[in-house]
Amino acid sequence: MVHGPRYAAAQMTAPEGTPVYNPRMHQGGKLAFRGRMQEGGDDPGSFLVFGGKNPPPLTELVPAGHQHVEIEIGPGKGAFVLAATAAKPDTFVLGIEAASGYAMLAATKLRQSGLTNGRFLVDNGKLYLQDRVDEAALDAVHVYFPDPWPKRRHQGRRFFTDDVPPVLARVLRSGACLYVATDNAAYAGQIARVMGSALDFVRDEAEEARVKLLGPGHAFSPTNFERKYEVEGRVIRRYAFRRLAR
Repeated sequence: MVHGPRYAAAQMTAPEGTPVYNPRMHQGGKLAFRGRMQEGGDDPGSFLVFGGKNPPPLTELVPAGHQHVEIEIGPGKGAFVLAATAAKPDTFVLGIEAASGYAMLAATKLRQSGLTNGRFLVDNGKLYLQDRVDEAALDAVHVYFPDPWPKRRHQGRRFFTDDVPPVLARVLRSGACLYVATDNAAYAGQIARVMGSALDFVRDEAEEARVKLLGPGHAFSPTNFERKYEVEGRVIRRYAFRRLAR
């Protein structure tokens, strides 16, 4: 259950407008711009956790009684996490967002919804999976419309680099899935290469079709980017990669 001094310390923030250096986060560029976004009047309460230099482990964020846990990396304004918590009340869903303004807005919406099986954490998603999540702890990881970081000098900041399959393989239980969606053709090619060549994963097209039929909150939908890009007529590529048995 979420309680105690460690959890309280995780929510501490600097005075308004004070820049805080966090070695876990990228500094500069688009990410920093999003991180400065202000959402005046938001009151996320305990539904928002600021990771800081030493974020709480996943075990401290999951309330008692939840046997199933999923994480979304980069939830933005929280559309998928809100839908997932409603669609799967027995599942705890954690959204890990680098931009504190978006995370605050999303957490406020979650608090207002009355749903208690979700949280938002401000942290670096890949690092959090590496050092704060136990082995085989997750039933799913969701990554929707990740920043493609199109400039060559920034491409190391992408989530889907060659070092990510072992990270995902460690935290996903056998048979669990990574769900991905992107509108960026070049990045889709990189994702397909990185995950398609990973020894611990196999693409599951039947699962892709299955979850689409289940409706909002199960996988892929809804997200704010999805809604925008479908209106614009962009091609959206959706993948499910299943973690093979250990």
